Amino acid sequence: MKLNLNEKLDFNDIDLTAPDIVVNEILAELPAETNGIIAGKINAYDGPVFSYKKTGLSGLAAALGTADKEVDIQSDLGEIGEETHKFECFLYTPEYEKYQYRMFFLQYHVSNYPATVILEDSVARSVFGTNGGYIHKCNTRQELETLIVNVLTSKRVLAVMQELIRVNQAKKTAAQSGATASEDEE
Repeated sequence: MKLNLNEKLDFNDIDLTAPDIVVNEILAELPAETNGIIAGKINAYDGPVFSYKKTGLSGLAAALGTADKEVDIQSDLGEIGEETHKFECFLYTPEYEKYQYRMFFLQYHVSNYPATVILEDSVARSVFGTNGGYIHKCNTRQELETLIVNVLTSKRVLAVMQELIRVNQAKKTAAQSGATASEDEE
């Protein structure tokens, strides 16, 4: 054989569990760890997960054909049929589900890894400091698990969890006050 690819490619089986399932498994531990007060969800997401520029009038002129348009044949080569999976991950308290804290977006393609985690800025600073950036690629399940655990145990997310505990307590107190008031009216 001239190609000799067996020495150049890795055929070992590795854990390629979908990143959203990995995150969901970690989030499932939250209620037990927080006396049922805090939960997390990872949901499919349809919007943009990266920052982008909106096109202004110059883009409109280009769309109308009043500006020269360059066509790069390279855009037609390479990956075809690529699937992109996007998710949002947030914390909430079941007592008051309207209040949610979105911690990050997650994006991956058909091969599952690498997975890209786009952290909320204050969470990124809490986990990585000011120079760490907010976009992180996880090449394996282990890297993803480590990042998610670091996010959930960061000072910023712990502060959010504490706030959710207070929201939960306030809602329970309000519900009990309402029940007591209606009992007094009888």
